[in-house]
Amino acid sequence: MKYGIQPVVTLSHFEMPYYLADHYGGWRDRRVIDFFLRYAKVCFERYHEKVKYWMTFNEINNLIDTDNPFNAWTGAGVLYKEAENSEQTMYQISHYQFVASSLAVQEAKKIDSKLQIGCMLHLGPLYPASCKPLDQIASLKAMDRRFFFSDVQIRGTYPSYTKKLWERKNIKLDITQEDLANLKKGTVDFLGFSYYKSTIAEYNAQADFLEKPNPYVSKSDWGWAIDPVGLRYILNVAYERYQKPLFIVENGFGAYDKLENGSVNDDYRINYLQSHVVQMLKAIELDGVDVIGYTPWAAIDIISASTGEIEKRYGFIYVNLDEVKQGTAGVYRKQSFEWYKNIIKTNGECLKDQVRVEK
Repeated sequence: MKYGIQPVVTLSHFEMPYYLADHYGGWRDRRVIDFFLRYAKVCFERYHEKVKYWMTFNEINNLIDTDNPFNAWTGAGVLYKEAENSEQTMYQISHYQFVASSLAVQEAKKIDSKLQIGCMLHLGPLYPASCKPLDQIASLKAMDRRFFFSDVQIRGTYPSYTKKLWERKNIKLDITQEDLANLKKGTVDFLGFSYYKSTIAEYNAQADFLEKPNPYVSKSDWGWAIDPVGLRYILNVAYERYQKPLFIVENGFGAYDKLENGSVNDDYRINYLQSHVVQMLKAIELDGVDVIGYTPWAAIDIISASTGEIEKRYGFIYVNLDEVKQGTAGVYRKQSFEWYKNIIKTNGECLKDQVRVEK
């Protein structure tokens, strides 16, 4: 705390122990709940005097996309089998993680009542593709799929729309009365989420909705929508839904950066981040949303999880290595480094004029 920095720790951020994945099938196995709780207790007991803010599972709602095996493997140590009902498995492993999270919250409060424990989603708006009524329903149902994970962890119960889906699809899960009691006892204190882009939802009779690119916004080099207003929108939607503090724990811009004379002119990154921070400030100052934190992804260039590339750079600090490990491995401050340093120093006050001007 020497420099006034509050650390934020995610207990499980895409690093399922391989032994548990190999010998237990990851979160398929109820016994993993106890392994997770033991690990969480050690972390809380050892670091509770240094760390106030914690999150249980990173981007837990990525599990909903069962067509992409990357999500189940990274988020739960699960590999779907060829003939299994992957949707039923997804809901089962999600349930075990919900129970583990609720037990971790309860244990944290016993160790130190001041600890704040949150859940974490990958979140962005799925706007209706048009003003057609069925597109409105498509957007509503699409957002329910994302919010399902926070609905359970914040409200402490399964939403009616999910129960009806399970009835229609004859999905049967291992859920005990003790599990349900713990979900109510161990609700989280805040909602953390990553925000990168928006998409649109179009009605489809076979699939309820189709998710498509947003045609009304510009895109990054990797085709991700650049939609800062969407951040203000989703902050409002989430706060109205839960009335819980919100924490933007990831927001960033992956781009090709060019090192010249020991520096990188990344005005495009500054423009991206500044426009998003301004929209966050509008949500706070104009809309009354309770935002307790903002942390960009990421401070230094690292391998992109979505593409496995170093060339998709997010950081304020350039790492001089390319895809085939050619380079000095030296590190250099980009122009965005000094810009964000000032954002931190002023706690965003340097951008408040833009909020007032754009009312």
